[in-house]
Amino acid sequence: MTSFHGLLAYPITPLAPDGAPDLDTLGHLVRGAVDAGVDGVVVLASSGAGVTFDADERDAVVRGAVGAARAAHSPDGAAPVPVHVAVSGSSTREVLARARAARDGGADGLVLAPFSYLPLDEREVVALFEAVAAAVDLPVCFYNRSVQTAYDLTPDALARLARTTTVTAVKDPASTPARPTGRVAALRAATAGLGVSVGLSGDAAIVDGAEAADAWHTGLAALVPADYVALRHARAAGAEPDPDLRAWLHDLTGVLAGIRPVSGLHALATLLGVPTAPPRGPSLPVPPDDVARLREVVARRPVAT
Repeated sequence: MTSFHGLLAYPITPLAPDGAPDLDTLGHLVRGAVDAGVDGVVVLASSGAGVTFDADERDAVVRGAVGAARAAHSPDGAAPVPVHVAVSGSSTREVLARARAARDGGADGLVLAPFSYLPLDEREVVALFEAVAAAVDLPVCFYNRSVQTAYDLTPDALARLARTTTVTAVKDPASTPARPTGRVAALRAATAGLGVSVGLSGDAAIVDGAEAADAWHTGLAALVPADYVALRHARAAGAEPDPDLRAWLHDLTGVLAGIRPVSGLHALATLLGVPTAPPRGPSLPVPPDDVARLREVVARRPVAT
């Protein structure tokens, strides 16, 4: 079973009109992504607005996603596509409770962004991941949200975590202000021989040709999985992607870049025929002008061949 390698799809958590998680639609998204050929699914991360759900809702989402992925896997004996769960929280106690619940719900791995009311320093970050490793025996992907958390993972810190905790991967932003070039190479060099998957997030940069990486982490891939699988396969083979596909994804990510992230994915889902209410507040629905811009791009989606 792969762990944090390849194309990792981060579905939204669809909402029913009353604001409750719509597990049937979530299952549809997970099965669609698996059938299209993604290498893993991650629920309850930023795209899935995981911090807006209570413990019972999170448990239902995890079990629903795991069940859908298991049901969708090929009957030819291939291993099921892994389902990972984001477990970030504002306290170590909350993170550990979410990590244990994810494990008990069948998760194959955890995704964790370290944050608190005040920015954490490196000692506090390391202590958090050590606590998770002591509590739950699952591989962990370090979700590096440097702009939001005011903590930017260094190559040396990643190497330390790979040696002393269950961290086996990093999800790093593909484009960040003042980010030096060669970031993927630096993370790989620091963790050589430690089995760490260096992955990237940030759809606009990924589509436009970010550094080669072991994994792409993307919410958009859960809504248009066949398109992303085709792009990933072409890049992995060293080939040029279909120009119409690349141009369409470029336009789509460009429009989404100007819209609030989770709200934009919910609006796009609706335009693609995936029923969902807007995300829970304080996120707001996408304004009509932006919906119109999304609709225009969606109408130009290339026909799969």
